[in-house]
Amino acid sequence: MVVTETSARGTIVTLSPHLSATWPENKRFLLLLATAVFAVAAGWSAAGLWLVLPFAGLEFGLVAYFMYRVCYRLSYLSQQIIIEPQRVVIRRGIKSAQREWILTRPQAHLHVNKPVNDFHLALLWLKDDQLQLPVADFLNAEGREQARHALLGAGLVETSDRWWETGR
Repeated sequence: MVVTETSARGTIVTLSPHLSATWPENKRFLLLLATAVFAVAAGWSAAGLWLVLPFAGLEFGLVAYFMYRVCYRLSYLSQQIIIEPQRVVIRRGIKSAQREWILTRPQAHLHVNKPVNDFHLALLWLKDDQLQLPVADFLNAEGREQARHALLGAGLVETSDRWWETGR
């Protein structure tokens, strides 16, 4: 998701992942899955196959762990790009800005690595003379294109790895 705010100080572009389900919705799914898995395991255990219980617990534990690692982190991940007249500030983190980079404005530009085929995504980079930082690397193709247009609309100059091609 790309959100742009413009004020007298500059433009703020906030990027966050597109999610099919939020973390609370995923927790409800895990509760439903746990109920089903442990009901089946309890049935087999009542039939005398108690050895099913540890494997049911292991299965659910692994699913819950990987859903937490992927979904919880993505639910709160964000990247904020503040474009001011003298500098470009990039903040990235989970729940709050954990890292911050500052690029000097005259040299700061958006560099686009165009995809070689339809199976690859365009890569967006913010660069100046000292730094090269990936931007919108957690977004899908549509989100990256929206981020590109938002950054261009905020006044950044775009360069490309294949400058001789037009369109695409």
